Amino acid sequence: MASGATGGSQLSAFCAVASFLWLGHSIESHQLIEQPRVSSILVLLTAGAFSYAASYIWQWLPGSNGRFDDEGGSLRPAPASLPKRPRRYFLPLLIAAIIFRLELFHRVTADLQCSSPGVEAFLPLVILFYELLPGRRARVGSSSTKDFEQENDYGRTIVDDIVDWLTESKQSVAISTFFISLGAYLASSQDMRSTYICTSFDNSALVRSLQWLGLLLDGVIVILLWRVLAWARTNKSRLVSLSVVFLASAVGSGFLYSSLRLFLPSAPLSHHFKGIDSLYVFDVITDGFAVAVLFVSASLLTTEKTPLSLVGIFTFISGLVVGWGKLKITGGAENTMHGVAYLAIVLISLGTSLFVYANNVQRVALIHRTILVAFMFISLVLATIIAISHNRNDYVFAHPIETLISKARTHGDRYLTHAAVSKSLPVAVNEYKIRYGGRDPPPKFDEWYKFAVDHKSPIIDEFDQIVHDIRPFWGVSPSKIREDIQRVAKEPGIALLKVANGTASHSLSRDTENAQAMVELVKMVNKFAQHLPDMDLPINLDDRPRVLPPWEDVRRFTEKAKQKGFGNKLPSVGKRDGDTEESTPLPLDLQQQTSSSISVRKYQELTALTCPPGTATRAGIHWDVRDFCLSCVRPQSRGSGIFLADFAKSQSICHQSDLFHLHSFFFTSPSSPPLHDLVPVFSRSKTSSYSDILIPLPTLDEVLHKANTQPDTSDFDLKTPALYWRGAQAEKPNDEMLHGGQQERLVHLVNLNSSSSRETLMLVPQNDMRSRAAYERVPTSYLNFLLPFDIGFSSVSSSSSAPSSHPNQFTVTKPPSPHPLQNQYILHLDPPFSSSAAGSGSGGNPSFLSTLLSTSVPFSSSLFTHWYSSRLTPYLHFIPVDIRFQGLHATLAYFTGMKGKASAADRLGNTKGAMINGREVRLKSRLDEAKWVAEQGMKWASRALRKEDEEVYLFRVCLEWGRVVQDGRDDLGFVNEKNKGAKKEAKKVEG
Repeated sequence: MASGATGGSQLSAFCAVASFLWLGHSIESHQLIEQPRVSSILVLLTAGAFSYAASYIWQWLPGSNGRFDDEGGSLRPAPASLPKRPRRYFLPLLIAAIIFRLELFHRVTADLQCSSPGVEAFLPLVILFYELLPGRRARVGSSSTKDFEQENDYGRTIVDDIVDWLTESKQSVAISTFFISLGAYLASSQDMRSTYICTSFDNSALVRSLQWLGLLLDGVIVILLWRVLAWARTNKSRLVSLSVVFLASAVGSGFLYSSLRLFLPSAPLSHHFKGIDSLYVFDVITDGFAVAVLFVSASLLTTEKTPLSLVGIFTFISGLVVGWGKLKITGGAENTMHGVAYLAIVLISLGTSLFVYANNVQRVALIHRTILVAFMFISLVLATIIAISHNRNDYVFAHPIETLISKARTHGDRYLTHAAVSKSLPVAVNEYKIRYGGRDPPPKFDEWYKFAVDHKSPIIDEFDQIVHDIRPFWGVSPSKIREDIQRVAKEPGIALLKVANGTASHSLSRDTENAQAMVELVKMVNKFAQHLPDMDLPINLDDRPRVLPPWEDVRRFTEKAKQKGFGNKLPSVGKRDGDTEESTPLPLDLQQQTSSSISVRKYQELTALTCPPGTATRAGIHWDVRDFCLSCVRPQSRGSGIFLADFAKSQSICHQSDLFHLHSFFFTSPSSPPLHDLVPVFSRSKTSSYSDILIPLPTLDEVLHKANTQPDTSDFDLKTPALYWRGAQAEKPNDEMLHGGQQERLVHLVNLNSSSSRETLMLVPQNDMRSRAAYERVPTSYLNFLLPFDIGFSSVSSSSSAPSSHPNQFTVTKPPSPHPLQNQYILHLDPPFSSSAAGSGSGGNPSFLSTLLSTSVPFSSSLFTHWYSSRLTPYLHFIPVDIRFQGLHATLAYFTGMKGKASAADRLGNTKGAMINGREVRLKSRLDEAKWVAEQGMKWASRALRKEDEEVYLFRVCLEWGRVVQDGRDDLGFVNEKNKGAKKEAKKVEG
């Protein structure tokens, strides 16, 4: 980035660019972002220490007056390129500006969901404005002597005049800078927004004002830093000054941080913080070193050019990288804006080519400007080719949901065949051994088989969920398991189910809240208890699961289980990714965590530790709540990331770190802390992070209302064509829940008014070819007007200020329908979670199983699995929806279609089609497919999710568990007269 730069200056430029790229690429994945205030102070201190250390080896550093240059002694700056001498108050003013700028940054990131992306791209224009102010020194390359010579050169042509204008005029500088800034802004500002809520209480106008104020401060800091460092007499004094700026800024920021903590303890000052560990210290050191390299390298170039050259090149590099990242995406959510990405690359390429000549930049790092311009031309050509090819590939000829439904039919047929291979007991025994590593079935397997056949169970062989849940306990000794059971039974919210002498009983007294649920469970067990050995089962009565051991522990016990007879042919239900890391102990602060309470921060860290090393969630908590996380949804989605293709994968948090901000389960402190060790607990539901053993345990609400539940057999065509949901807000919702709670985001999203700028991705038919469709962004408020939503809170918490402080979000309350199943579509979410209670009830929504057994179509957006989850096939028995709701509108529109409605926004009153993006679009409804899904779900639920199927599943769990807790379990297996010839008969059947 130098005019006539020597080798040292070129190396300085290369170091500056390399450190800038490294910081931009890596800092978002570091732990530092979780505690930005503390981290920024420590990084500044580290950068100051490195800068000061560099001042002792200044002779060996590249750049002016350094080892690689011929000049020595004091610097002899070129007056035409340097500013006026700095005033004495510039240094303290610079330090104050940095401290204030950091505070603005922290305030904006605290409400990041309300900020505007891409504002930083306009920093070159701020610097340009300063350079064009009256009184500034003449730019390099312009002189009165040269102007006089040009005026008297009668051989000049108009081409010479154009070249001189392009390379030396202020207009060319302004145009090139504007192109670069606009291109970088377009490249970075077109991301889809997440559904994390920016409410009127957050004051988005103030947040955006702080962003622009921060941009102006960035310009002030760059200019002051340039003016202070450019006139330093030697490299040593320059580096000492830079270290003083870093260290003083760190001390000032620390003092401000401490003062705010002292006088405003309730202010939201930081994100959740894991604490200072070795990895955090490593991130601080590496980022501090990178910051020091960036500023030291830039400071060594201060005598070469103006700050506009440095800032412009950095903006061009970041903008081009982001622009190409957007342009190359095919089939992703951002691909709908590839035209904007292409325009961004065009502007940046043209702007950069002009910029390096207008600012007399001979080299960018080690690349000569001629080569750089050639590269920009190649980039422009390639971008044009890709944009044209992407435009041809944008069209979809088969709707993704149509394809998913077709595949679901095939999967359902294969599952049914796989789940009921056995037609006799000997075949069932042999099938068990084949599926589960050669191990014999548990004792009394013949009684279970008879029980299942007598109850007409359609599932005989496929119980992978049970084997997956119990498998790690084969790596724990029976005596240790029995000891853990007695210890766990003393935990709050856990009851003990005892089986002794062929009879089941429970440990709760009659007046206990959940006693009736345990009574129902005991009734089920007593139907087959005479076939069970004596054993105890700790039953979790909370809605939240309880067992949350680290991934390393689960893997270690699973490996031990494999060594004791469990082969490689084992089920992968709920499998945790990765299988190569060795066990590591739980951090000491987590081992010492008391059982009486646990903070949200500790709870999130425990959850992250259940993921394999190297996964996104294990690496750190997602911080960008403003933008839609495409990388999080891509593994389980198709169709621009909006249609959910793999429902099971969408329930795993390990590759979806953004879920920590999108579900109350993760940002509310549990009333009963999770158990950190692998201990036996039986629960009704769990997320992929937990190691509870699933059983069909009725909820208290189901027990109380079971007698009043009547099956719905009404005609689907006569039902109201609307997507229905009601919910009651959790008690005492915290601030995070009001912004990111699953229910809160849903109500906010489908009730946006016309003033909202939010857009939703839709698959829109193209009128020029009826079978062709393309993804387009459509105003969400208009889609809410077109689509039949009947969604709202039945009540909100009276203990919070939510209705008054968040009016746009919580005034949408609707009474629950007396007959909710009279709607064609019923949406089901996870219950709300809060620190004070598991939730506030269903709020008038029918249960998921009730909807399955009805003629309505269940829509499900859930992170929780139940005993029956593996028996259901998405798009065959229900319609899955991603928890972010980015595909909710498009999915509902597939079934209901979209018709025009007469309104103030559509005065013509379309009846044939809806007006989308300025044209009439006809999106037909697919009621036949919706009706088919409803029928398939109802038929299958009436066959495989009956009360009898719960008993068959529970019997199988108890048989498997009864063997695990007995001494000598490795030698226990099903052996009697009936199956002595099992192998012989099985071979005959197979033959």
